Amino acid sequence: MSAPPEPEPGTVLDGRYRLDEILDNGGMATVWRAADLVLERAVAVKVPRGSTGGLRREAKAAAALTHPHITAVYDYGEAVVADVGRVPYVVMELLRGETLAARLARGPLPWREAAAVGARLADALAAAHAAGVVHRDVKPANVFLTPGGVKVLDFGIAFTRRGPESGPVWGTPAYVAPEAVEGAEPAPSADVYSLGVVLREALTDPDAPGELLALCDRCTDRRPATRPDAVRVAEALGRAAGVPVGVAAVHQPSAPGPGGAAPPRNLTRILLEDPARESGRRRAWLVAGAFVAGAALLAALLLWRAADPPRRPAAAPTAPTAPTAPTASATSTAPSPPPGECLVEYRVTNRWPDGFQAEVAVVNLGDAPVDGWRLSWEFGRGEQITQLWEGAHRQRGRAVTVDAPGYDPRIPPGDAARFGFLGRGEAADRPEAFTLNGSGCRAG
Repeated sequence: MSAPPEPEPGTVLDGRYRLDEILDNGGMATVWRAADLVLERAVAVKVPRGSTGGLRREAKAAAALTHPHITAVYDYGEAVVADVGRVPYVVMELLRGETLAARLARGPLPWREAAAVGARLADALAAAHAAGVVHRDVKPANVFLTPGGVKVLDFGIAFTRRGPESGPVWGTPAYVAPEAVEGAEPAPSADVYSLGVVLREALTDPDAPGELLALCDRCTDRRPATRPDAVRVAEALGRAAGVPVGVAAVHQPSAPGPGGAAPPRNLTRILLEDPARESGRRRAWLVAGAFVAGAALLAALLLWRAADPPRRPAAAPTAPTAPTAPTASATSTAPSPPPGECLVEYRVTNRWPDGFQAEVAVVNLGDAPVDGWRLSWEFGRGEQITQLWEGAHRQRGRAVTVDAPGYDPRIPPGDAARFGFLGRGEAADRPEAFTLNGSGCRAG
């Protein structure tokens, strides 16, 4: 039997999504690099092969989740294409990087790096479990390493207790929990088993602490009831790696004020992906993730490919410091960078009648970390922030202050903190001056 016809490059789905090139051509679906012709951005479009029920289930599972380490779904539709027929599709966040499987194929990870990846993977699974969703296919090929962090991919066979579309018991055999093989109903403990197998593959550094290897053993215990939950795994790995964990705060959109125009549909949140910072040549992969949008907040993420911020030469490796305790905002005792030791990159990335969106990167050019950062500026035309994410803000007249999010308050030397917002009014291209914890910053 011949394979069903598939769309050709250049096909436009529903007058909006132009398929440009194939990124991944797997057995279950084809993932395309595509262009959103309405919002003028690069996206990824997933088109199934054969049965289409799983694709819709994937989009539904994604819509229940909101987490910085879960990939975003923007849209689901079914287009009619000449000579092909009905084409269901999911529009997703476009990612740059490689899978954990590809990274491990090149050699072992240092144990702290492996623990940090595991902490963020466990953190994402904890958020899914809290929403009643079990991934069911946790494996290195579904963990994507981007310059901006870890992303969990492919909820295509996810199980949710909120609907009848649970599907059969599937998964990749090497990572499936014993009870799942025997036909038990999918449960969070089965994802933890798979997580333990992934950790065991990643933690091959001979210097890895024994407690981390013992954690792998507890995760892969044949008795589901004795396994730790994903929250505890994330906390243990986060402490070992010196990285913060915990579901990030999600800011609900503000209603537009009198006379204010609402932003276009499907424009409610932006993810600012850190640009690649690699010495030497390395192939960049554009790969689509598989999900998350949050029923109340996420319908779209815009990929920002800013130029690399200036960086100082890397210092000799040192043991990671323990993460600072999360706080809701910076305090008056937060250290101030010396004048000129910070750079603010401010970009207006979209405009519509009486509204706009902007993205901001705060770059630490100093030799010491900035903890509990607070950025201030004044708008030039009386703009008003209506929604901000990856931080908390206050505004009085033209004066704006943005505080670090409690889950990620530190800017290491040579690194950047990023946030984005929606605004009302006619946006100037960039405010004239910025201050970070009371000291002036260069504007770039």
